[in-house]
Amino acid sequence: MKKLRKEYQVQQEQTALAMGSGDLKVLATPALVAMMENCAKSLLVSELSVAQTSVGVKMNINHLAPTAVGAVVAVEAELLEVKRTSYSFSIQAFVGEQMIGNGTHQRVIVETAAFLEKMTEKHNM
Repeated sequence: MKKLRKEYQVQQEQTALAMGSGDLKVLATPALVAMMENCAKSLLVSELSVAQTSVGVKMNINHLAPTAVGAVVAVEAELLEVKRTSYSFSIQAFVGEQMIGNGTHQRVIVETAAFLEKMTEKHNM
């Protein structure tokens, strides 16, 4: 199946302290999730028409090790399964040779305009 590897440098605003998810100046779990989700989203770009996008619907991760500001995180996403418009991924994150996170992620392809219209109607915007 398809694979993609992307690198991200940890920024000060991505720390647990800055994001409010913890008290330390280390990579926040929500920031790691965003890196993983971004890598999977990027892997799907070639599957989309100009009228489509993909949205994350499920994420299950293990955050295994702390990571300092300035470190480079390499994220590898692998497409595992496709069911109609649903795509499942295995994702791993590394700093050097050390795995700092792993998990699974699911995305769904949607028609952008219809998706936004449904949200607008639901919230009476």
